[in-house]
Amino acid sequence: MSAPPVLWHLKASHYNEKARWALDFKGVAHERRALVAGLHPRKARQLTGEPTTPVLELDGETIGDSTRIIAALEDRHPDPPLYPADADERRRALELEDVFDEELGPYCRRLVFHHLLPDRELMIGAFMPDFGPVRRNMMRAAFGAVRPRLRKEFDIDDDTVEQAFAKLRETGERFRAEVGPSGYLVGDRFTIADLTLAALLAPPVAPEQFPYPQPHRDHPRLAPVRDVLAEYGLVDWTREMYARHRGTSAELRSAAARWAP
Repeated sequence: MSAPPVLWHLKASHYNEKARWALDFKGVAHERRALVAGLHPRKARQLTGEPTTPVLELDGETIGDSTRIIAALEDRHPDPPLYPADADERRRALELEDVFDEELGPYCRRLVFHHLLPDRELMIGAFMPDFGPVRRNMMRAAFGAVRPRLRKEFDIDDDTVEQAFAKLRETGERFRAEVGPSGYLVGDRFTIADLTLAALLAPPVAPEQFPYPQPHRDHPRLAPVRDVLAEYGLVDWTREMYARHRGTSAELRSAAARWAP
């Protein structure tokens, strides 16, 4: 009997949520190893040579990047499908996946960090949910030094925040142009396009079905981001996609408590 797939991930990350959702949607039983935000690049480099997560160990192969992970899952576990059977619809769905990954994901992340960074407790609760009292106190003490490093790492200043809001509005316009009467972006069923957009919007929207703690749900600090999304119907749409399709977890429960430094 082969070993189950292992997903190395960050609990709060929207790109990691994209891979988790695909595993759960397809019912692929797997183990999860949660990494510590900020320390995760070391382990990711050991696995793939790159500093980013998610990383999936699958059938003896180590796969980085959420798009590549989902492509591998679609190949090995085609049912239920995330790629449309129709060639034109499949091309469109994959194009939208790429657009959202490149033109939404980094900018949504920047806005979330920008609005949460002033609140030390909210940041620690959202991005380090596994920390116990001792680690939380250590992070509280260090946060004054961590905050400017994060601003530099994610290129956060007045100009880049304005750019990020513009990207959010571009996504809203693209959504309005693409969404059909069914509520889905491609055809009349849930596809990789819908999963990608909903997962990447999960941090500001904080849907109830998100599998890990979200102390920032409905928090006023993220209201400016939610307000822009709401202009285009994206808050309600994201919550609807989660309610419809973010079902039972396929994580192996015996591995649920595993955590990696």
